[in-house]
Amino acid sequence: MKWSGEYRVLANDVDSNDIVSASNIFRLIQDAAYSQMEDDRPSYNELFDQGLSFVISRIRMNAYKEIYTHDKLTVQSWAAESRGVQFNRCYRIIRDGEVIVEAVSIWALFGINDGKLHRTSELEGRYRIDDMIDMPPARFKIPDDISFEYAGSRTTTYADVDLNGHMNNTRYPDILCSYSGNMNNKRVSSMCISYVSEAPLGEEIKIYRGYHDDVCYIRTIRPDGRVNVEAEINFTETKRAK
Repeated sequence: MKWSGEYRVLANDVDSNDIVSASNIFRLIQDAAYSQMEDDRPSYNELFDQGLSFVISRIRMNAYKEIYTHDKLTVQSWAAESRGVQFNRCYRIIRDGEVIVEAVSIWALFGINDGKLHRTSELEGRYRIDDMIDMPPARFKIPDDISFEYAGSRTTTYADVDLNGHMNNTRYPDILCSYSGNMNNKRVSSMCISYVSEAPLGEEIKIYRGYHDDVCYIRTIRPDGRVNVEAEINFTETKRAK
């Protein structure tokens, strides 16, 4: 069963192209996920108090249309069939009866105190589930012939972090777009992110980008050389092009 809620886009959710940015799309769908957890229990905060936290592993988001200031949206989120230590969750954004965004994501249930991954069976039957969305899985492979160039660096600040003390997953899309190149007259049509390791408060990540057949690939690297995230981004011209 899908959780469904009504949302109204805020004026400060749009970017320089006057459309809702990728990070704000991610925030809409994440809020819907949290809302289902609050309705079905345990909520995200209740899990955290039990020493457990959902940590995102991968997400794929397809945006079929632009979203504008003060649009009235129906946002859906639901758990999908899961097994082992992999929790699947889906999302849709609907405007005037039309699906304009879809996303699928994979999460892990992490033990804050024991540092272990916990199995889906520990929450079996707690969150209502529905069918997976029929779209490509939330995984991708960076082509071997990609030539990455250094695009810049960024330090994780107070504005980025969440309850876990590291950069919230919804902050990444706009950061990645900022280092992808010129965003004038462009919007994200699809984005797939693999969250490999966390970027804690105060840590500087180095950002590298490369293109292959008009697809932008981005890899961020932590100070110890570990990958932070990898992303595959497709862009299209916005209908509000200047």
